[in-house]
Amino acid sequence: MKKTGFFWVSFADLMTSLFFLMLVLYVITFVILKVEQGKIEAQNEQLKKILQIEDQFAPLQNDKDFFYLDDCEKYVAKELIGIEIFEPDKTEILDVHRETVIQVGHKINKFLESLRAQNAKFSYLLVIEGNMANSWDRRFSLDSNYGYSKSYERALSVYNLWNKEGINFRGGNVEVLICGSGFNGLCRDSIEKNNKRFSIQIIPKIEKIDYK
Repeated sequence: MKKTGFFWVSFADLMTSLFFLMLVLYVITFVILKVEQGKIEAQNEQLKKILQIEDQFAPLQNDKDFFYLDDCEKYVAKELIGIEIFEPDKTEILDVHRETVIQVGHKINKFLESLRAQNAKFSYLLVIEGNMANSWDRRFSLDSNYGYSKSYERALSVYNLWNKEGINFRGGNVEVLICGSGFNGLCRDSIEKNNKRFSIQIIPKIEKIDYK
């Protein structure tokens, strides 16, 4: 009889231990599911913001002063397409085109300000890319160091002009990248002379999600 009682006591202890074990596992599972649910909700919210940004880029894409290169998501100034805004082998913008470039800068800055107002938690990368047109006989290599250095200097010249005119893109949450693609790069115009230009990219950078 004593042995039987001991058995039932041990069995009861075992069942109690299993109950608490299952309870702990349930709580852990519940917490994990809540965390995962929070992650999914945060990701959905972030996706919603990304879709909103695409809509917010529409005014710049439809602006009469810009031409949007859909394949590589770049903007070029319509008035400067097919026009050499620099002297051959020079990096300073010709006086006749300076006002147009300044107006383009003001428009881009105004657009960035509207993006910042609508998406305070986002940051943006503004890429100013200089482009070069090859000679009629294509004597320059696509990876010519001359092309890369000159196109970079031209992009820098554009940035310096804007900066001189008080157009400060670096205010707030905008980072500026100045670069040159030389005689290379995506979305080059099939008419080579039309590549005498600079192009702009605006890339949204979404903040890291806090899942806590």
